[in-house]
Amino acid sequence: MESLLAGLADHYGPLLLALGALFAFAESALGLGFVFPGETVVLGIGAATTTGDQVAVAIGVVALGATAGDHLGYLIGQRAGPALRESRVVRRVGARHWDRGTSMLRRYGVLAIIVSRLLPAVRTLVPPAAGASRLGYGKFLAGSVIGAILWSGLWVGVGAAARTALPQAAAALGTASWLVFGGIVVAVIVVAVTVHLVRRRSRPADRVGADEVTECA
Repeated sequence: MESLLAGLADHYGPLLLALGALFAFAESALGLGFVFPGETVVLGIGAATTTGDQVAVAIGVVALGATAGDHLGYLIGQRAGPALRESRVVRRVGARHWDRGTSMLRRYGVLAIIVSRLLPAVRTLVPPAAGASRLGYGKFLAGSVIGAILWSGLWVGVGAAARTALPQAAAALGTASWLVFGGIVVAVIVVAVTVHLVRRRSRPADRVGADEVTECA
C-alpha cells in the first residue's frame, strides 16, 4: 500500500493535473458523466499530492475542468432550448433527472447549480437546463464555479487524506487483517455493481413528457 501511494506521488505533475481536468470536464459534460470515472481519477490525483500547495493546485485545476464541462452544457441548453428535454442524450441519461434539475432551478435558482454538483446524473443535466431556461449567465457562472470548487475540494481532499491514513491503517491492522479488509471491500463493490446492473435492466423506460422548462432568469 505504501509503495502504491508513493508511486502515485512520483507521477504528480502537469500531465496528471491535465488528466484530472480532462476527466472532470467529461464528468460534467452533457451525456458523458456516466462514461468517464471522473471522481475516481480526482481521488487518485488527491492521493498523489504530498504538500498543501499541491493540494491547492490540484483543486483549482480540477475545478477549472469541471466548470468548463458545465459551460458546454449551458451553451448547448441555450441553443437547443426546452426541446432539449426530448433529445436522445437526455433520454439516455434520464428524463426524470432533467425534471428534477429543472424543479431545483425553479425553486432554488443559483443554489440548485451548486447543490446539483454533488448529485450524480442530475449534475450533468442542470447546466443545460439552466441554459434552456435562460438563467442569467452571471448566476450560472457563480453557481458553477462554487459548485466545481466544492466538488473538487471534496474528492481531492478525500484522496489526500487517504494517502496519509491508509499506510497508518495498514500498519495498525497488520498484513493478514489488511488482506481480509481488502477482500471485504472487493465483495461490497461486486455486490453494488451487480445490484446496479439488475436495477438498470429492470427499470422501465423513462416517460417523456411535454413539460416546458420554467424560465428562471
